[in-house]
Amino acid sequence: MPWLFLRAQRWLVPVLAGAGLAVILSGCRIFDPPAAPAKAMADLPIKKVVLYQNGVGYFERRGKTNLESVELRVRPDQVNDVLKSLAVLDLSGGAASSISLPAEKSADRQQADLPAQVRNATGMIGMLAVLRGADVTVETNSDTWSGRVVGVENPPQSKDEKTRPATVTLLVGDDRLVPVHIDAIKKVTIGDRALSVGLKQSLDISKREGAWKPVSLQVRVAGDKTHDLLISYIHEVPVWRPAYRAWVESGKGLQLQGWAVVDNTSGEDWNKVNLSLVVGAPLSFRYDLHTAHHVVRPDLSVRLPQEAVAPPEPDSGFDAAPADAPAAPAAEAAAMPPPAPSLAPEAKVAEEDLKKRDVRKEAMLDASGAGPGGGGMGEGRFGKDEASPRMRRGAKAVAAVAAVNEQEDERQKRDQAIKNVQALVTGKEVGALYAYEASYPVTVPDRSSALINILNRHLEGRDVYLFREPGSGQPPYRAVMLKNDATGPGAGALEGGPITLYIDGTFAGEGFVGHIAKGEVAFVPYARESGSTVSQSSDDKTDELRLVTVVDGRIRIEGKQLHIRTFTVESNAGKPGLAYVKTSATANMTLRDPPKDFIKAGSDWYVPVPMPAKGKGETVIVEESPVSFEELDVTERAADAMILYLKGAKVEDAVRGPIQQLLAIRAQIGDIQRDTKGLDSQRAVLDDEQRRIQGNLDSLPTGAVAADLRRQLVGQLESASKKAAEVAKKLVENEVKIAALREKSVVLLRSIALK
Repeated sequence: MPWLFLRAQRWLVPVLAGAGLAVILSGCRIFDPPAAPAKAMADLPIKKVVLYQNGVGYFERRGKTNLESVELRVRPDQVNDVLKSLAVLDLSGGAASSISLPAEKSADRQQADLPAQVRNATGMIGMLAVLRGADVTVETNSDTWSGRVVGVENPPQSKDEKTRPATVTLLVGDDRLVPVHIDAIKKVTIGDRALSVGLKQSLDISKREGAWKPVSLQVRVAGDKTHDLLISYIHEVPVWRPAYRAWVESGKGLQLQGWAVVDNTSGEDWNKVNLSLVVGAPLSFRYDLHTAHHVVRPDLSVRLPQEAVAPPEPDSGFDAAPADAPAAPAAEAAAMPPPAPSLAPEAKVAEEDLKKRDVRKEAMLDASGAGPGGGGMGEGRFGKDEASPRMRRGAKAVAAVAAVNEQEDERQKRDQAIKNVQALVTGKEVGALYAYEASYPVTVPDRSSALINILNRHLEGRDVYLFREPGSGQPPYRAVMLKNDATGPGAGALEGGPITLYIDGTFAGEGFVGHIAKGEVAFVPYARESGSTVSQSSDDKTDELRLVTVVDGRIRIEGKQLHIRTFTVESNAGKPGLAYVKTSATANMTLRDPPKDFIKAGSDWYVPVPMPAKGKGETVIVEESPVSFEELDVTERAADAMILYLKGAKVEDAVRGPIQQLLAIRAQIGDIQRDTKGLDSQRAVLDDEQRRIQGNLDSLPTGAVAADLRRQLVGQLESASKKAAEVAKKLVENEVKIAALREKSVVLLRSIALK
């Protein structure tokens, strides 16, 4: 049958109606037009991979081809990122003409495109029910029937009667109805090709079959010549993770190695690619460009014209269309960046110190007996055959030195090996990011991971004790303090990750470092510390008071408010060390004269406290902030500021005299106040004595027996009253004097004009 005729007969299929037509017929080979012959396509290899901390990877493909198209095969979950970021450059001067890929429909829309009969069918009974009218072949244990499905009966069940099975009725031939029990059916063959294909597609959609299959993108390039193509794009990848190892030795700083764990789940091998690992996370997002997006449109069919209008008479006499504009010039070829330089190796280990050499020299002298009073080897004051005590001591010393030499050699070999491990990447800053670039091509097979050495740096660092804020309840730790102070190639930020610590050549513990920018300091706790405590005390006072103005009896003073904190660490350790106490800055105050080794990290402070062996260490820090006061009298604070002011080199006599008088008056008032305080104490004693005497008088019996004692007590009471009256008189006089001096002080204060 000719293909055009078959196309015209598609409407004869009874169940292929509506939107399901194109989807189901696409699976029927008899209805498809002949396929065009396949064209050759080039496959460009991956040459560069850049992995970021935000879960995306940048990929570059590079190669030359004289074919007209290039094929990219990506997983379905990568398609949207590739469509969002794909860039094609023809470095030979050409250009990409088009990029094509299969269209994608959502599962809901694919289901909607299927006939309702197939879309809603489940199980044998449900499937046979929706096949009403379709040709089927039903096989049972004893018979085979071919016919059309009339319907399915599922009789209601009753408790009193035997269970009746469901039955499908077939029209066999022209006029024969045959019932078949469904539970006796062994096989049903659908005779309608379109329905069977639709059923398969419905099952594929439910299973999401094909989601794992790669999607093919075809990039077509214009022109018949050799094309030098660079194709780049991004898609989601696992985040690369750093892990560090650090060796710390007393007085030698810290040697840091960094390794990156890289996972290749891209779907193809990375074979000798230029690999870069970026510290930082540029902004990125997901966006669905592959799935067809449909919007609801209003139906304006009612606005269609009701009758056609006849065309007018043709016009003539217009000019011909202008010639086509010349083609735009080809884009210039993009230059590739030069390869990054390789990292220079670290410096060699220093020579032994002179002290160790002197110890070894002394040991050799002991062994030879050539010291003071000794002879040559084997000879001493005890003769040739008897070893001298000096020689025996020398032999032990030689053995000890040999052991020290062996340990020293091993340590130097280890240090040299650590420092000579050259990182296989170089580093450079890229805007706000920092990138590690592999110095050599890297191969990572698909579905595998690789461990790549990214840095080997010597940093400032040491083993310390770390205490949290005193009173926080957090335990102290042993920690490694490291400063990211490396310079030169490879120096830059450190991404956060686990770190394994070795102290003096021995495994000490593990920790975790966060992101450390260049120049920042980090503390890495690696073990709990016991037997050490920290405490804090504080005090507040004013300092550096300065007389600013005196106007209308108002004294304005400026100075510094001091907040003094003392940190005390008590240690039971067997050797001295350095502790850091983490604390916070006081709001609106600054630190005066920070102590040595003090570290500031934002609002957090790390205060160094020297820790003696089994003792207490102490560090005092002083915070300050500017303050101002306004006094209406010569207070102690105002007097201090005035005394400091008079010590200045240039003080006018018109101001000096009144200020000196004010200070003298204040001194007089102070003397009187001290005298008043003594008088108050004396009066209190006299009052107590009068109450005691009066109590004794009240307790005496009446009569001649107690007359003499009563007269004595009355005399004592009169004497105490007289003294109390004299004290009261002096107190009143002092109050009068103070009031007069204060009035004089106010007059003098108002006479001063200091601006």
